[in-house]
Amino acid sequence: MRLLRRSGRRPRAETIRPAERYLIAGAAEARRLGHDYIGTEHVLSLLTRDPHGSATRLLVQLGVSTEAVERALACRLQDASPAATIDAHALAALGVDFEAVRERLEQTFGPGALERTRSACLGICPRLKLALAYALDHAADRPLADEHVLLGMLSVPDSVAARALAELDVTFEDAHARVDAES
Repeated sequence: MRLLRRSGRRPRAETIRPAERYLIAGAAEARRLGHDYIGTEHVLSLLTRDPHGSATRLLVQLGVSTEAVERALACRLQDASPAATIDAHALAALGVDFEAVRERLEQTFGPGALERTRSACLGICPRLKLALAYALDHAADRPLADEHVLLGMLSVPDSVAARALAELDVTFEDAHARVDAES
């Protein structure tokens, strides 16, 4: 695997760029849920939401539905947003008009600026980094595709995505065989 040959030298930028779209989409999903990290569970959730995506097609071939993946990830993808974020009445008691503050923020930074601040800086889980590195290895000289990312996540057996898929009897070997058969 190329992953093992990378040690000692920096990966070329053109090999990393294809994975950026998965990180960006995973970050949006993590922020939506109020999480302060991007993990394999966020990326897996997004992969399975695309009904025409190659990862969804691969999982269906393996006998796993999108709904089954969503159920397996449900406890890991709970909304972590605080129930009560800002108490407008408490601020009013201090002489602060919360709605005026929100309006000013939105004028300056755009709609939803206050809500976007809760998870501005996200960490990337090491297992996701490793999964994306494996995904690039699985893609080899081909463009990085959803099925490669799925294989990358399955290549890291202690990742949240791999554990959720294992609960659904999805193995790396079965998925890899299907991807090889289609190549």
